[in-house]
This record gives sequence, structure tokens and C-alpha cells, in this order.
Amino acid sequence: MILEQLEITNFRVFKGNHLFDLAPRQKEGHKPTIILFGGLNGAGKTTTLTAIRLALYGRQSLGVGTSQKDYNQFLIDSVHKSKATGIQANHATVELTFNYANLGVIKHYHVKRSWTVNGNKVSECLKISQDNELISNLSYEQAQGFLNELIPIGVSDLFFFDGEKISELAEDKEGNILGDSVKKLIGLDLIEKLLGDLTVFVRQQNKHQLPGTIKKEIISLEALLADKETLIEQERVKFGNVKNELAELQQKIGQLTNNLNAAGGSWAATREKELENLATLSAERNTLQGQVRESLAGSSPFSIAPNFVTQCLNQLEHESDLKRKKNTSELLNRHLLSLEKRLTQSLDSNVFQSVKKEIDAEFSELTNPINTPLIHDVSDTLHRKIDAVAKEAIENQGKVISSLADKLATINQQIDSAGINIARAPEEDLLAKKLAMLNEVQDKKVVLVSSSLLHKENIKRYLREAMDIVRSLDKLHASYIETDDNNRALEYALKAKVSLAEFAKKVSIAKIKDVEKEFIHSFKRLARKEAISIKAKIEPANFAVNIYDEFSNEISKDNLSAGEKQIYAIAILEALAKTSGRKLPIIIDTPLGRLDSKHRRKLVENYFPTASHQVIILSTDTEIDKNSLSSLRDHISHTVTLDYKETLGSSNVDDGYFWPTAEAV
Repeated sequence: MILEQLEITNFRVFKGNHLFDLAPRQKEGHKPTIILFGGLNGAGKTTTLTAIRLALYGRQSLGVGTSQKDYNQFLIDSVHKSKATGIQANHATVELTFNYANLGVIKHYHVKRSWTVNGNKVSECLKISQDNELISNLSYEQAQGFLNELIPIGVSDLFFFDGEKISELAEDKEGNILGDSVKKLIGLDLIEKLLGDLTVFVRQQNKHQLPGTIKKEIISLEALLADKETLIEQERVKFGNVKNELAELQQKIGQLTNNLNAAGGSWAATREKELENLATLSAERNTLQGQVRESLAGSSPFSIAPNFVTQCLNQLEHESDLKRKKNTSELLNRHLLSLEKRLTQSLDSNVFQSVKKEIDAEFSELTNPINTPLIHDVSDTLHRKIDAVAKEAIENQGKVISSLADKLATINQQIDSAGINIARAPEEDLLAKKLAMLNEVQDKKVVLVSSSLLHKENIKRYLREAMDIVRSLDKLHASYIETDDNNRALEYALKAKVSLAEFAKKVSIAKIKDVEKEFIHSFKRLARKEAISIKAKIEPANFAVNIYDEFSNEISKDNLSAGEKQIYAIAILEALAKTSGRKLPIIIDTPLGRLDSKHRRKLVENYFPTASHQVIILSTDTEIDKNSLSSLRDHISHTVTLDYKETLGSSNVDDGYFWPTAEAV
């Protein structure tokens, strides 16, 4: 099957007529499989998926058990309403063109579902064309039945899904959603319907022939069963109402939370913590400031101007050298004067002058007077002490002061930040009213959740009691049939029920093994390396999925991260799709919202390119971002942008994606 075109008119966020090209295009000698839709929240991504499902399935697209009244209201609400004028159109249309291969023969179909609104009344029309010829003489129910046979909705659920479907399957602990999917996948729902029909047949055929005592007992049990069925339906209605109320409350909680945050609630929630943090930071700052003062009170000031201090040390060294030379000169001059006196007594004058000349020449450098003034004139002991202290300060204390200054600067920044956060947080009395409203709604939610669980348990209990009554009825009917050799129809019907039940059990077990095998294969491709050893076992009795590690230890789903649950659910969906044997397109609406970067990359690289022969992805700019777009480039046929115009209150359909320079077409 290939989806070729979707055309919608006045449907939800789309005003007027819009045409979507869905078929993969030829590109550089091959046909890439991915058609990528980009749109921000509210731009019409989910509306696009809804339009496709609505075109094919009508009321069934809203879920099992949707009443005609609710469906009509949905159609009314789905007609576009102008934001500028407030006027709502009176008609809308969704049209889907696709080809479908059956036994090797490809046929083209065009489905047009339109409706007109007149007040609270809705007039719906469904037309189907095959190979450009209208299939006439079909009533609405017959036309819908034709589509249901062509592409059963139970199978399409495995191929057309959104983030909500993934989340439901990820959180499904009891196997209800998976069980429904498997039953529809292998036709067990038809077998269950046939079993029900056979049961009705047996009872109707048997009722008029039963002895009086057995008939009275059966009538009593049937009345009791009818009461249980009434109770079950009542509980289901209550459960549905509570579920709707919970959805509304959750939305209201979101709005109140946003209002509270806008008024500073998010800051107020951490006000006390910020105050404690500020006190801790202030204490740390006081300690650091004390350490800085202590360092500055010692030799650390020498490190503040190392160049100047070095010049001073050089000057002191120079003066010390001058003083040594002066002392040497004075001492030498005294000795030379004494020597001259002795020589004058022993030498004649000419010889003395000659010797004196040689002595003066030899010691002239040492005997020249030192007239350079001394600036500091410190003692050698003080000089050595100053030199040692200053050099140690420059080499070590400077680093200590620098480290303390950096820490102090960081602490001051943190103190400033904490002060800003505290200033942002209004006083509690300003938020008391908003907080009280939020708490009130939260309390209602707790009550409703408790009520929901109660109704759910009641449904289970009444179902168990109803099943016990059904078994008692079957036993009574069977006991009579065993004593009536002439009633072959009833005997065959009872045997058929047993055979069908056994057949359904064996088929279910066989198909479940296939699903388990495909799941493990899919999960290994999509999960991070550290999680590839995970295994799954599906219980045939209730379709609950148990997960095990490489050591066969059971893993609770509650221990899986949100991203791991998403991967688990997508792996289950892929396993079911492959097990179905159907070649249908994959449509995925916002699939990456709860995934981390590693899981997201795995899905982009290992799932999207090979998921099907046609993959339609409806994504935001944060899900398929520039990096993901680059990875998918070779697998993308073309891209479509859904652009919501705030002033018009409607969306446009354009070619391209969010980033023109990264286009993949």
C-alpha cells in the first residue's frame, strides 16, 4: 500500500483547501522512503494523521465504543472556525488517494468523506472510487465495511500511531492494549465473536427443550448475568466519565501551574532553599574574607606588585654590594697607609715613589672612594630577611591570594544569583490564593484517581462474577446436551466452541512467539548498547509483557526510564507490524519527545530508514533537528512544512523543512 495524496478542506486548523503529496518521489536513481513533515505544536501535525484515519475509518477512528452522538460532535468541532470573524464553515472534507496490492494486482482507490453541518445536525457522505470509477450502489455502512475489509483498523493501529499510542503501550502493565493488538492481528477478535454467537445459538436452541427445573435455574442465572452486565456497563460509563474528568483536571492543573509559575511560584517553591543556600554562601564568604585578611596581614602584600618588589630587592642587593666595596676600600687604605709609613723608613725616596706607583696601580679599583648615596641603607641581617620574605611571597603567597580571590569571586556571583532568585520570589501570601486553587484541584485529582481505580476494580470483579455465571450456564446446557442424543446441532455447536477455544489458544501462543522474536531483534537495534541484552516474554493468558535481563532476572517497567519505555513501545509496535505480514505505510506523529540523545540517534539511524517502504514522520524542530536531518538526508524523499499563522488562525502547507540551508529535497 502507498498513500499518494491527502486533500482536506476546512478541517480543523486548515482553512480552505490543502493538498498533501504523500507518495515517495524518485530521487537520484532511487526512491527514498521518508516523507518528513515539520511543524511546531499546534501547526497541524496530529490533524494530518487524524485526517488520514478519519478518511479510512470514520467513527471507528475515534476508538471502540464511540457513540454516534460523540462522533457527530467531533465532526462539528472539526469544521474550521475563523479566528478573525468567529464564523464557522458549514462543511468539511477529507480525501485520501492510495494504491493497494492484493494477490499481486495493484488497484488505485480514492476515498472522499465529507460532511455538512446544519445547527446540531450533521449529514455525512462517504464515496469510494476504484481505478477512477466510483463504486456505486453502496450504502454508507457498506462503503465503510468495504474499507474495513480492505485495511482492518486493528492492523492499521500498528502502522498509524502517535506519541500518545506509544506512551499508552509503554505504560500498559496489564497487557490490555497489547492484547487487543494481538487479537486483531491474528483474528482472535473474530473467533471471540464467533464463540459468543455460538453461545447465543446454543442457549436459544436449548431453552425450549430444557426440563422445567433446569430451565428455571437457567432463567435465574441469565437474569443474574443480565444484572452483572448492567453493572459492568454502568461501571464502564462511570470509569469513562472519571477518565474524562481526570483529563480535564490535568489540563486545568497545567494551566494553574503555569499561572503560578508566571506569578513567581516556581521561585517561591525554592525560596526557603535559596535562603538556606544564601546563609551557607555568606558563611563561606566570611571564612574566605578572613583568610584573605590573614594573608594580607603577613607577607602577601609583597605579591601584589611583584615587579616593583623585585626592583626593590635588586636595589637592596646593589646597596649591599656598595657597602661591601666601601668597607673593603676603607680597610685596604688603612693597611696601605701603614705600609707606606714603613716603606719610607726603609727605602730611598726614588725607590719608594716607584714602589708606591706600582701599589697604587695594583689596588686603584679597590681603593677608589665610594661616593654613591645609599637609599635604604639596611643591615645585612635585615636585607637577608626582607629578601627571603619577599621572594617567598612572590613565589607562593601570590598563588594562595589568587586562589582565594577566585573562590571569593565565585561565591559572590552565587550570592548575587541567590539574591536575584529570592527577589524574584514573591511573599507566600501573594501566592496563597493561586496555590490554594492548585492544591484544591490536586486534591480533586487524588479523589478521582481513587475513584477510577475503584471503578476499574469493580469492572474486574463483575467480569469475574459474570464469567462464573457464564460457565455455570454452559455447564447446565452441556449437561442437557450430553443426555440428548437427538440434538446434533447443539452437540456440534458445543464441540465447535471447544475446538475454537483450543485453536485460538494455540494460534495465540504461536503468534506470541513470533512477536517475542521480532521484539528482541527490534529492541537490540534501537536500544543503547548497555540495554541490548533485554528479553521479553508475553503471557498468552493475559498478554502481559515481562522483561528480563541477561541473567533472566525480571525487570520492572517502573525501573525503565521514560526514553527506554518509548523504545520498548516502538519495538513492540514494529514487532507486531512485521508479524502481521502486511505491507502498509508507517505514519508516526511526534515520536521523539521523551527520548534522550542516544536513544533518539538510534531511532533516527536504525528505525526510520527501514521501518517500511513509506514512512511519514510528523515532527517538531526539536525532534528531527539539524543533526537528525543530516543523518536522514539520503533517506528523505521530500519535506513538508506546516506553518501556523497566528493572525489568520490557520495553517499553510509549504515545501521544505525548518532550515532552508539544510534542505533534504
